[in-house]
Amino acid sequence: MAEPVLIDAAEFVSEKSKIVARPTRNGLHMFWSRYGKTLSIWIAIGGALFIGLKLTVFAPYQVGSVSLTPHDVQREAFGVGTVEAKVVVSVGSKITNRITALTVDQGDRVHTGQLLATLEDQDFEKQVAQAERDLERAAADLFANQAAIKKAAADLTLARKNYERYRALIEKELVSQLDFEQKENEHIAAQEGVNAFRAQRTALEKQQQKARAAVDFAKARLADTRVYAPCDGIVMSREAEAGDTVVAGAPLFRIADTSTIWIRAHIDETVAGDIQVGQTVRVVLRSQPDQRLAGHVARVEVESDRVTEEKAVNVIFPMTSTIPPLGKQAEVSIVTTQKTQAPALPRQAVISTTNTAGV
Repeated sequence: MAEPVLIDAAEFVSEKSKIVARPTRNGLHMFWSRYGKTLSIWIAIGGALFIGLKLTVFAPYQVGSVSLTPHDVQREAFGVGTVEAKVVVSVGSKITNRITALTVDQGDRVHTGQLLATLEDQDFEKQVAQAERDLERAAADLFANQAAIKKAAADLTLARKNYERYRALIEKELVSQLDFEQKENEHIAAQEGVNAFRAQRTALEKQQQKARAAVDFAKARLADTRVYAPCDGIVMSREAEAGDTVVAGAPLFRIADTSTIWIRAHIDETVAGDIQVGQTVRVVLRSQPDQRLAGHVARVEVESDRVTEEKAVNVIFPMTSTIPPLGKQAEVSIVTTQKTQAPALPRQAVISTTNTAGV
């Protein structure tokens, strides 16, 4: 029978502790290896969220400060419009005829009375010649009538003398009644002859006036075969070509009078009431956005547009080129109110509410 082994109690406890502690250390290791990465991510997210809330929602409120400083301030009414000429003339022919030549083209500058186009004129030249011949014939007839009147007046003088002499003789019974009546009839006939020639003269004078009017009309029709510029300006468009047959009144050219070039801008009615003639305007052409031109209000139209609720304002501005930028869009800022050295705040510091504005 084997002998019993005696073990020290302290050593037994120590060995037992080692046996029990070894499984505990392995469990933490297994937990961390399984959930440690996820736990680290959540800890990082929580930290970032805490820092973000600290810097935003729970951050201390930053209060800025501004001070009133004197500035020159002005109120402006803004609008958009197009560059137009005050007067644009459609130049056409008074008669229906074929065009033989055009002397100007689009973009050309013209002056008052300058020849723009010619039409066929052979028929009208013949009409002028015929009318002048009729006038010459009327003048000849009138000249012959005047000679006839002089002869009739001479015959009347002789007939009157014979009549007066025979009337004196009949009173003395020196001539017969038949001879006296013959002289009396001759006197009456001579008087009627003078009256007839004088009436004919009136008719011939009227005929001469008619012939002269016919000459003037024929010459006017001949002149209508020439189309002249009615004003100084620039040719905006040419509507026909040589060889075309134009109808009376149909436009051949469109000429813009360059003496007045302005912008017809449309301003909202809510601010248009403060606009007056002569106010300063800042003009920016959209074709030249970097260039600002100084203009002024030339006219404020009386009637507003019932649909857009806008009022048209005409703004004159200096042109930078010889050819006006007609039809181009432009932006205008009309200075309606100005104050110098007024206490002012930055626009960013002003907050508008329903009825008032505050800082």
